[in-house]
Amino acid sequence: MIVFPAIDIQNGHAVRLRQGVKDDSTTYFENPVDAAVKWCDEGAMFLHVVDLDGAFSGTLTNASIIGDICEAVDIPVEVGGGIRSEEAIETYLEAGVNRVIIGSKAVEDPEFITAMAKKYGSSLAVSIDAKGDVVATRGWVDGSDKKVLPFAQSMLDIGINTLVYTDISRDGMLTGPNFEMLSQLQQLPFIRLIASGGMSSIDDLKKLQAMGVYGAITGKALYEGKITMAEIRALGGM
Repeated sequence: MIVFPAIDIQNGHAVRLRQGVKDDSTTYFENPVDAAVKWCDEGAMFLHVVDLDGAFSGTLTNASIIGDICEAVDIPVEVGGGIRSEEAIETYLEAGVNRVIIGSKAVEDPEFITAMAKKYGSSLAVSIDAKGDVVATRGWVDGSDKKVLPFAQSMLDIGINTLVYTDISRDGMLTGPNFEMLSQLQQLPFIRLIASGGMSSIDDLKKLQAMGVYGAITGKALYEGKITMAEIRALGGM
């Protein structure tokens, strides 16, 4: 299992939000590149970067910083947040991003995500951000008419196998991930599931690893020392 340190960028800084609330953030690094280098130096194998400003605005607000991160580290980087056009996908891939994560646009525009899946395939992932069983959009502000499991299956059907599942109610709360929903998702054929939201201790990661999930994202727990990179390295499978 790959453990992805999360670097969430807001107003040019590395922050963490609580439950995805725009105005409830804590700054951990003035320069997100410093965070990227730190996690890379401590043994991370892959980084998960989110342009929070982009998630709320739908524009690539922090693309230059993310390009700087890709240049600064020699491990792959996946990026999400406000990616709603083919131009945005191209911008990130050209900047050295390994995998581009589509969120709201995949939920709202099935034709778009189907076309992009055909063209970019394994360079894309889709983020399923949920409140209960309902998929949320627009920086987690809005709900949709999509349910988690059918939506996940529809993404697998068009050839997007890497899916990032976040339970918004748990994100940044250190309460543990939604194991029940993750277990149901993990049973879908051919899924490469990345668990996100609520990691509270190394035990959460061990449980996910035992479930066979492809990856897990940890943010606040890592920044606040509830989980350490030494513990993550000891998991193996990194």
